[in-house]
Amino acid sequence: MWKNRAVMLTLLMSNVVLLTLLVAPYVLSEGSEGEVAIGKAAPRDATVNLPELRGGEILAAQQWPDACSFVNQEEIRAILPGAKDIEQESRPISALSIKDFAADSSWKESDRAKSGQCLYSMRLPGETYAATQFWFRIEAVADPGLIVGYEHRLASGSSTNQGAKGADHCVITGNFEGSWNCRKGPLLFTVGGQSSVTFQGESAPAPFVWRDDVLPEFVRTIAAKIT
Repeated sequence: MWKNRAVMLTLLMSNVVLLTLLVAPYVLSEGSEGEVAIGKAAPRDATVNLPELRGGEILAAQQWPDACSFVNQEEIRAILPGAKDIEQESRPISALSIKDFAADSSWKESDRAKSGQCLYSMRLPGETYAATQFWFRIEAVADPGLIVGYEHRLASGSSTNQGAKGADHCVITGNFEGSWNCRKGPLLFTVGGQSSVTFQGESAPAPFVWRDDVLPEFVRTIAAKIT
């Protein structure tokens, strides 16, 4: 009887060892997929047409370009080579300032941009669904001189030693999951997003890497479209 139990125990242990050997490579491969590489901006050779604005001119929100025309899927993959299942969604925004609302609260067609913001969702290595998001929002289109003053009032944030990355000026708004608010010529814009993946060669938490290393590449991509 004891002999039979010993044989059964030996067989059970052998099966456990075999199962461990079979599962181990899979676990390691899953872990390696969680190390996401960060690429470099590769803006396509294209510009977004904006009118020449002078003398304090402001472009009405209804005439703004489509926010989704500033970044395409190839440009996202240049920055995040492992990105899959990329989707984009245009979102309307209101461009009416609080001061303007106080002066006249009536709604006007010119106060609304049908695609003033673009939201991109994607799945990075290690994610089981499209959990990573990047968004780009147009804040204003106006005479570049007016944009400078408007940015100073609107964009309260910290200057960054990373530079403007092709834009005329940028600040980081927020400390943890921060976004970048930048201006380039007649365009004032903000980029942000989030991801929970682990990035290659980075010891900082994902939100800080996203803010400090990923978003600047998107700023460079967008700024390259404005001449």
